[in-house]
Amino acid sequence: MPDVQEVFRLATNKVKPDPNALERQQKRQRASTRSTRARAYLVVAAVIASIAIGVLAITRTADVGDTTPGGSTPPTTLTFVTGIPSGADAQTPAIVDLRGHQTGKVTGLPVDAFAPSVSADGTTIAFIAAPSELGYNQIGVVGVDGSDPHFVSTPHVIVAGTLAISPDASRVAFEGYASGNADIYVVGLDGTGLRQLTTDPATDQYPQWSPDGTTIVYDNAGAREDSEDPQFSKTAEIFTVPADGGAPTRLTHNNWYDAAPAYSPDGKTIVDESRQDFSMMDADGTNERVFRIGIGGFTPRWSPNGKTIAFSYYKDVPDRPAVQLGDQYGVDRPLVIVALADVASRHVTRLTKVGMATDLNTPQWLDNGHLLIMRVPAKG
Repeated sequence: MPDVQEVFRLATNKVKPDPNALERQQKRQRASTRSTRARAYLVVAAVIASIAIGVLAITRTADVGDTTPGGSTPPTTLTFVTGIPSGADAQTPAIVDLRGHQTGKVTGLPVDAFAPSVSADGTTIAFIAAPSELGYNQIGVVGVDGSDPHFVSTPHVIVAGTLAISPDASRVAFEGYASGNADIYVVGLDGTGLRQLTTDPATDQYPQWSPDGTTIVYDNAGAREDSEDPQFSKTAEIFTVPADGGAPTRLTHNNWYDAAPAYSPDGKTIVDESRQDFSMMDADGTNERVFRIGIGGFTPRWSPNGKTIAFSYYKDVPDRPAVQLGDQYGVDRPLVIVALADVASRHVTRLTKVGMATDLNTPQWLDNGHLLIMRVPAKG
């Protein structure tokens, strides 16, 4: 049972309100699964190092540092998971409009898929799932119409956290573990050109592409990393790195966390989580300003026309989703609700019945009027 008393103790009129209670509750709920996942990745990374030859024999080959486009390769023989644990809540890859009404479903995604990313033209989805043959996470790809579902091999690298498909739908940027450290990588959708972009000892996560496909923006936990949830590290800052490799550039220098950044459609502005709200800045890190929406939130993502930002916010409920997310299953996933913020007016519309099992599932725009959501029942 979550410790909701701390969040709602004001109702007893016995103590003064604690403005940081909700943040701590969010952090605890999210951290339990993330720390478990990180430990699992360390173990799997060690196993992969010892059986790399066997793994390579059943997956497509690509060498870290290889940027040669190469020709197409045959589809991998790895298969999707088809069943979830008894009693688990199934995620529905749903299409919803801006009022929260479901207008359709997306087929072809496995039942354990999470962290979807839709290409700019709305035709291709990249996601994370655990192949039946491997038992640890890999990158999956499928057409929005359910066509050509397959896995993309990342030899020696465990896929984690979130990913982002490039604007031209040719590559994927992702958070991965190769030697116990979370860094940003890119790989082609055909399995070629796997490249490590960052090497900082702190966690690098939440990569997103610039609209022109040349740059990746992400957050780094910094020198005082929060071991339970790097996203909430007080030293977490925003960086960019060239998508083809090069030195990272630090954009923010604050005394609070900045995380989960995203470019505007014109590439001129970056929005990110900051101080239980959102911040905006120019693409070079200058002109930083608060984009205050009043309810806090995670993973802000711009609509194609730049007029709306979709995001999720935490909802404290007694019955939490029990879902299979790749190689991890659990009942302590925090429920998050999708909301929309008008960029000009900052008016927020809460889609109160549109829930997701984790903020790793970010709202994905299909067009200016529709979103792809990994939906679960918004209980409570």
